[in-house]
Formats: sequence, structure tokens, C-alpha cells
Amino acid sequence: MAAPQDGVYMIIRLVMLAELVAITAALVMPESLQSWVLASFVFATAALVVAIFPSFASLAKLLRPGLVIVLAAPALWMALQVAPMPMGTLGNSIWATASAALNEPLAERITVDTGATMLSLAQYCAVLAVALTTAVITLDRYRAAQVLHILLSIATVATAVWFGKETTVGTGPDGTTVAVLGVLLSCATAIRAVDQLRRHSRPGTIALGPLPALSAAILSMIVCIAALLIRANSTAVVAALLGSGILLSVFAIRGWFLGLWGTAGVLATATLSFIAIATVIPFRTNTDLTIALSTSNQIATERMLQDVGPAGSGAGASTVLLPIYRDIGIGAPRERPTAAAAIVIDMGRAFLAGLVVVAMLGACILIRRSLSRAYDYVYPALGAGASIALTILAFADPGILGLGASLLVAALFGLAFGQSVPGAGRDAIVSESREASEWMAGPAPASRSRFASAFVTIWPRIALMVLGIALITQAIWMVLPEWYLGRLSSLSTGVSTAAAWPDGISKPVSVAAAREDLLTRGGSRSSWDSALAADEQKTALPMASNAFARALRSSPLRGDIWLMLAAASKHNSSPTSTAAMLKMSYYTAPNDLDLLPLRLSVALTTDAVVRELEFRDLIKRDVSLVVMHRPAVKPALVAAHRAASTDGKIYLEGLISELDPTYLDNMRTRNSRQGSR
Repeated sequence: MAAPQDGVYMIIRLVMLAELVAITAALVMPESLQSWVLASFVFATAALVVAIFPSFASLAKLLRPGLVIVLAAPALWMALQVAPMPMGTLGNSIWATASAALNEPLAERITVDTGATMLSLAQYCAVLAVALTTAVITLDRYRAAQVLHILLSIATVATAVWFGKETTVGTGPDGTTVAVLGVLLSCATAIRAVDQLRRHSRPGTIALGPLPALSAAILSMIVCIAALLIRANSTAVVAALLGSGILLSVFAIRGWFLGLWGTAGVLATATLSFIAIATVIPFRTNTDLTIALSTSNQIATERMLQDVGPAGSGAGASTVLLPIYRDIGIGAPRERPTAAAAIVIDMGRAFLAGLVVVAMLGACILIRRSLSRAYDYVYPALGAGASIALTILAFADPGILGLGASLLVAALFGLAFGQSVPGAGRDAIVSESREASEWMAGPAPASRSRFASAFVTIWPRIALMVLGIALITQAIWMVLPEWYLGRLSSLSTGVSTAAAWPDGISKPVSVAAAREDLLTRGGSRSSWDSALAADEQKTALPMASNAFARALRSSPLRGDIWLMLAAASKHNSSPTSTAAMLKMSYYTAPNDLDLLPLRLSVALTTDAVVRELEFRDLIKRDVSLVVMHRPAVKPALVAAHRAASTDGKIYLEGLISELDPTYLDNMRTRNSRQGSR
């Protein structure tokens, strides 16, 4: 019996180690497709392994039907946002506009970017997998203590790295959130160590076992509080204090104020303290509630909130919509919506309200369970404190939605709920021993009671298996496009190195700009000839057009892709079609200065565009932006003038003569020199 049981314990340790390493990597590595795929594969494997081997008797007590509905609701809502909608219902109008520009039917959807919503769904599934597997792993009290100490170490190291960055560098999306969690974890570790000292110390002596954990907790708290005081705003400090206050209130009730009146007195004192602390939070008036606690610039976010519909714009859509609503400016700080504002933009206001209600109810349930436990009450109290702190922090900071921070939050809540049911650890040990005995004894005769017990415990296994399979499917879905694009790397490399464009142009736009420059000059450069054969040149543009069209069928708000499609299809499509694609680029990326060189080149070479009054105003705006905001990109006007049609050259010269007459002579001189070569 010992061998199978030791094998189960070894598997649990490996799963726990893999999860914690993946969380650490997500906190350290920048968010990218590779980090998403890594997290999905690791947590999918962990969910499948945990579903196969350990017992689920105690997890079935945690996963009540109501909790299952709550956990599944966000995933179902994201899936609904991606699903095709009937015309004229909740679907976003961008799909009808994109359908007209592409001249093909597109189904309306709630989300404005199916790829971003699918990535958000993958992240949520990974968060669920972390929370559920951590809850299973920490059913045992000794493993729970190990997970608590490791999470404290991860939060402390991540906070120290964030704190050590230069003050001029923008703080990472996970910095403030991880620092707040570090304060809560250090407070919980210190309370647990003090409780062990009180219970295990003999009269006149002090138990030495808990002292290292207490020392580590004090050191971690100093690091995290210092980071919050120096690098974060006052709202984050208040959130950390309120969350820690929940832990200290539970500790005081358990240690000194047992009984109804003692509990009421402590809770009343804590409530008054919370109200007094909350008065120092800088609350902005005359703005949306979701950004009222933010101290950073939220102008574009406020505009998005005014236009958001009741169903939201799709999970992950806030990052897609932000460039459209952002003002034009050089050196302006990069705006990031608060987590609460992003949730409203992505999922709707009703979803945020329900999320806040669930967080508050969860905090109350965890506090009640913490007060009802004989030992290890600090874990559910930690979950309650985190619920309060993170709810406040969501209205001031965007970090909670980051990949690393969300996984760390999931592990913390898995630990809290795993230890929230009295006797969970004992039930897990007994169930594991029973499973090991049955494994050695072989199959036994079936009975009605055994089938009833199996029915109670089988559905959590099925739920985790489904979650693991869904994560693996999503990881493969993310890997396949990357693999497909990798097959075209030689084409992309040859195109991207074929021409030199001014600095500041984004990589995908540089590729398209190089392609446009080659087409304008007739492909005279030897690098193009060496990268592509003659027959490949004939198929390059149709391949690029098809790839760009496929991308726009899922992301119709990508102004850069609309521009690249217009550039790629200009020589094999009608002028009307090119004009429609170019107009979509103007409307979906009006303030992207990196697109100006290529957009002017495409617009001025198409007579149907230059002769239309609406386009003339848009071209004038772009030329003004180049002259006023991007003088380093002025050489792009020379290239656009050289490639422009007759009408385009006349119109461009008229615009430049109004804005910068001296540069017009310079441009004509440079063009004459190029033409004489």
C-alpha cells in the first residue's frame, strides 16, 4: 500500500512544483504568445493529472452547484461574445462595415476582436485550472503550509524585482498587484507562525520551529510595504492595509475576543478603522466610477466607457479599442485602463456589478469559515482579505488582469478555498489511503452505496478533465497560426530587408512599407531578386492579401492590417476596393503616427482616392501630422511624392506649400536628383 500512496504524493509534488514554476515564469517573462502557450500547456497537464490521480471527496464539498455556475459564467459569456449573432441584435456594427469593405458576408458578433476574446478565454481557463488544482493540492494542511511559503517567496522576489527597476521605466502590469498580495501573504504567514508559537511553546520556553517562517514573513512585509509606499499610489497602500486588517481582525477574534459580543466588538472596531482608512483614498469626482480611484491619465478610457454597450465589446477588446480613442501626442505616457474599466468595456457593466457582489459574498463566506475552524483558520481569512483588497485595487490599477498576477491570485484563492472546509485535509488523507488500498486489492463487487459515492465524486473529475482538454485545445489553437506564419518567414525576411524606412515604424508596417517601396520602384533591388524568384513575386501579393483578409475576418479594427491589405491589393484590385480598405485604415487607426508614411504612399498613388473630397481631408490631416508631429518622417513625403500619380503630386505639393514652403523646394530637389540617376 505504501508504494502507490508514495507515487500519488510524488505526482502531487511534481504538479505543485510545475504550477509554481509556471506562475513565476509568467511574472518574470513579458506577456507574449509563448508565455500564453506555456501557461496553457502546464496548467492543462496539471488539471488532467490531478483529475486522474488524487481523491475528490473534499473538492466535491467545495464545488457546490452554485459555485460551479459562478465559475462557469464568465467562460460562457466569452463564448457567447464570439458566437455569431442575428442581425440587428447585440452584434457590433463594425462587422457590417468590415463586410462591406471586404465585399463578403461576415457574421455579426458582440466582440470586436475574436482573437483577443479567445486569448482572454484561454487565460480564464488557465486561472480556473490553477485555482482548482491548488485547492486539491492544499487539501492536506502540510502541503497548504508549503504552498503558502512558496507563494510568499514568489511574491517577495517579484516585488523586489519590480521595486529595483528604474523609476523612469514604466511599472509592469503586475507590480502593484503582486506587492499587495505579498503584504497579505506575509501577514498570513506571520499570524500562522505566532499561532504556532502560542500553541506549541511550553511555559517558560519558546518553540524554535516557527521562528524562521516568522522572520521571513517580517522581511517580506518590509520589502512589499516599502515597494508600495515608494512605487505605488495611496489606493494600493489602503487596499493592502484593509486586506491585512481582515486577517488581523480574525486573529484577534480567535485569540482574545471569543464569543458573540467580543466578535461584534472587534468587527465594529474594524469597520470604523476601515472607514477611517478609506477616507484617505483620492477619489476623483465628475468621472466614471471605474476610474475614480486612478491617479493616471484616463482620457481615452473615459471615451471608451461612454460608448460601451450593455453587452460589452468583447473580452480583451479594451486593448484593441484604446489606440482608436487615444489622442495624438509625442512622449505622452502610455494609458492603461483600470481593471474595473477594462471589465466594463469588455464584458459590460452588469458583469462588473455581479463580479463585485460575488467577491463580497465570497469574503463573507470565507470569514465565516475561518471563524468556524479549529486550526488553520488563517487560510480562509487570507482569501477574505484578498477579496477586499483586490476589489479596491481593481478600481485603481490594471495589474490584476495581467497573466502573472491573475495566476498568482488564482493560486491564493485555491489555497484559501482548499483549506476553508473543516476536516478537508483529514478527508483527503483517508480518501487517498482508501484509493491506494483499493488499487492493491483489485476490483470489488459493486454496490448501490458505492455507485452513489462515485456519482458524488466523479463530476469534479470530469469538470477538471474538460477544463484540461479545453486548455490544450486553446494552446494548439495559439500555436498553429504561429507555425503557419513561420513557413512564410523567408518571404517576410526578404520583404522586410528590401527597403529602409524611417525609425519609429512598427515591424508589421515596416514589412508592408518595404513591399510597397519595392512595387513602386519596380523591384529593382537585388535583395528582392535574391529573396523571391519571378514566379514567387507573382504569388506573393495574392498570398499576402489572403493572409490580411483572414486576419481582418477576426480583427476588423486592425487599422494597420487594413492598410497593408490596401497596399497589397492595390495592383490587382479595383480602385474602389482599395479606397474602401484605405478608408477603414483611416477610421480604425486615425492617430497611429507609424502608419502615416505607407498610408500617404497608398493614398497618393490611387486617383480614385485623391479625387474624393473626404479622402482629400484625410490626406491633409496625415500630411499635417507628419509636418507638425513627426519631422523625422518627412523623407517619407519625398518617397510618396515620387510614387504619386499626377493628381496626387499636385495635391501633395499644394498641401506642403501651405504647411512648410521651404521643404517643398527641398523635396523637389531631392526628387530631381533621384530621377537623374
